[in-house]
Amino acid sequence: MFLFFAGHAAILALLLVTVAGAGTLALGAGEGLALRAALGLALCAHACFFLAAVGQLRPLPLIALTILAIVGGVARARGIVRPSVSHVVVGLLVIAPLFVFALYPPIAFDETLYHMPFVRALAHDGALRFLPVVRFPVFPQFHELLCVPVFLLGGDVATHLVALAEVIVIAALLIEWARRYDVRAGWLAAALFLGSPLVISLATITYVDAALALFVAAGFYALDRERFLLAGFFLGTACSVKYLGWYFVLAALLIALVRTAGRRREAGMFVIAWTAAALPTTTWIVMHTGDPFFPFVRTSLWLLPPSRVVSFGERSFGALRVIWDVTFARGRTNYQPPVTSLLIIMVALVIAASIRDTRARWVALLCAGYVAVFAFLPQDSRYLVPLLPLLSVTAAVIVARRWGKATALLALLAVAPGVAYAGYRIALWGVPPVTASQRSAWLSQQVPPYRALVRTGSDRVYVCGGEQLKDYAGGELLGGFNGPFSYERILGDEHDTASVAQRLRRIDAHYFLVVKRSCGDLLPSGGMILTYEDAAAQLWRVQPASER
Repeated sequence: MFLFFAGHAAILALLLVTVAGAGTLALGAGEGLALRAALGLALCAHACFFLAAVGQLRPLPLIALTILAIVGGVARARGIVRPSVSHVVVGLLVIAPLFVFALYPPIAFDETLYHMPFVRALAHDGALRFLPVVRFPVFPQFHELLCVPVFLLGGDVATHLVALAEVIVIAALLIEWARRYDVRAGWLAAALFLGSPLVISLATITYVDAALALFVAAGFYALDRERFLLAGFFLGTACSVKYLGWYFVLAALLIALVRTAGRRREAGMFVIAWTAAALPTTTWIVMHTGDPFFPFVRTSLWLLPPSRVVSFGERSFGALRVIWDVTFARGRTNYQPPVTSLLIIMVALVIAASIRDTRARWVALLCAGYVAVFAFLPQDSRYLVPLLPLLSVTAAVIVARRWGKATALLALLAVAPGVAYAGYRIALWGVPPVTASQRSAWLSQQVPPYRALVRTGSDRVYVCGGEQLKDYAGGELLGGFNGPFSYERILGDEHDTASVAQRLRRIDAHYFLVVKRSCGDLLPSGGMILTYEDAAAQLWRVQPASER
């Protein structure tokens, strides 16, 4: 157990040192460590994309880049102010429960549906590929690319450390940013951000939302300092993490145009840097699909079936109550962990300050525009996370200026729900599994259909109602709501074993996995043999034509 925890701690430390070194090599020691680490993560993502584009995302090039980043960073790191011992201790006390929480095997829905399959494919092939059996065959993949080196070092659990590193850098960036306005505001800004259980959850799974939030926050921090080239690079990188990054690019461009009225050179630098950072991923997606926002613009096999029709009035009302929903009515936002209960107060402070404060006004307008866009997106509170760093730093500065003596106490109160959430999940799940047998037993408990799936070995499996199990399959796992192996195309309206078996033979599937919670029972009529059944799933073996 000690080796498991120590090994992953070493991976996290190596990751943080590498990105800090890469950023220092690029910017020198004159900038804050947090901004340099954020830039280092962006540069590492671009480097991994280049290696994958030429088919060389392999251990030796990655080792060479790591050495270059660390040695180059050390060479330019003279004169850096080291953090105080008390700051290091406080940081470790907050990070420790998050680190433990990150060491459980992947079980989040999208994580095992397509994020981890992307990482595994990149690590196996060393190259970007169009993956037709994944829900989204191509997507912006900068976060998954960052996960490949740590996956090669420590397996799937280690990929969680990338999101954790991103959240650590965001917190440090907020401290650095807020302190520029009031020295007392830094820790409060970080505490307001880390106090959301949703943020803590995203820091411990292989989702891309932490990376998006980081590059958006870094982009607006740079924009606030009128570092337009750096801002454009960060926000262009955000577009290569998730399509939602494009909203923040356009919003930042508007702000840049207003702030640089009469200074076209600065706005031009922003556009050039943004284009350079976003163009490689966008070009690659267009080359393979013809759709820069695949699969959401052009009709294709991978366009998900439409959900229920929602009226404009219902969407508008949902946007008005979203601040309440993300914490107190989470059933309306996909049952994600809650956002900080202080969100309503934070928003009220920013709106009130926007009457006189230009920066608060820009934040309020940016958030209002994004919430209007969110009304037309799937209602998932994860999509709102990029707003939290901007709200946190603005609210922290307002509080520090008006109630400066209370900031330390408020910071402790603000961060407590996030740390408590991590502790609650650890107490609920127990000690992270460290051996193969412990891992299998833990996954069987947390993901009941896993027990049936592992019996298929490396054979090709078609699943009904459990497409998110893809990452656990030893071979290919087919089935889902879209793509060439969708339920509609493969299963149709068939409900008896003989008819289903005939269809599965056409795609060379050897097993049919039925997740009972989501898929109805089959009428036995031959063609398949029931090899395993429990309360969660049925596993049928498809009989070859010669056995019938």
